[in-house]
Amino acid sequence: MKTKESIGIIVASNKEILPFFHLFGKPIDNYDIFGYQTYLWKECDIELYLVKSGYGEIAAAAATQFLITNFGVAGIINYGVVGGLRDGLTAGQVGIVSKVVHYGFDLSGGGKYPVGRYPNQDDLYISPKEEALEIPFDLELPEFVCASADKFVYGGEPKRRLREDFGADICEMEAAGVILTCNKNGIPCTLIKAISDGVDEDEEAFENNVSEASKRCVELIQKLLL
Repeated sequence: MKTKESIGIIVASNKEILPFFHLFGKPIDNYDIFGYQTYLWKECDIELYLVKSGYGEIAAAAATQFLITNFGVAGIINYGVVGGLRDGLTAGQVGIVSKVVHYGFDLSGGGKYPVGRYPNQDDLYISPKEEALEIPFDLELPEFVCASADKFVYGGEPKRRLREDFGADICEMEAAGVILTCNKNGIPCTLIKAISDGVDEDEEAFENNVSEASKRCVELIQKLLL
């Protein structure tokens, strides 16, 4: 992997964090700074700082900046569960986010920009400037186009509409905030996401699958760190 002295890890919820503790074991230290409980592990000479951001893009952006400013991390990993937007994506499938449409950002009322388009962009999508983890070519991980906004999307027509409007594979609530913050700071980031609920599923499937899907994300992080 690329040489980095430290990596920050952003996770939205306790249910998504628990598999990290199970796989990486007891942290070597923890800190309570500005209301963020931050946990430290050291793997392969890399310091890993993990915080729970809470749900949503604003919370994720704030947690990302917190790790960059207070611990000087050289990269960010954001992992967690997502909703699938197309047929064939089932619970537990894990992949890397290649680009994000921030469909919660909307200047379309002025008639100049479509939903999700920032004035300084040529198209709808934002991407990490660089990956925080090197992804081996032979790993054959799917690359997801992610629809990101501060809303939980229910199954059926709402999910299919996101697929139709934006060509997205998955939807979730943190990716845009993480990427925008990392790109502004010139920090690489890797977004690892696993399906918790398929295109015709919603909250019940999310609750049933969140733990196992999160574990798949952590297993991939562990593999990429080795």
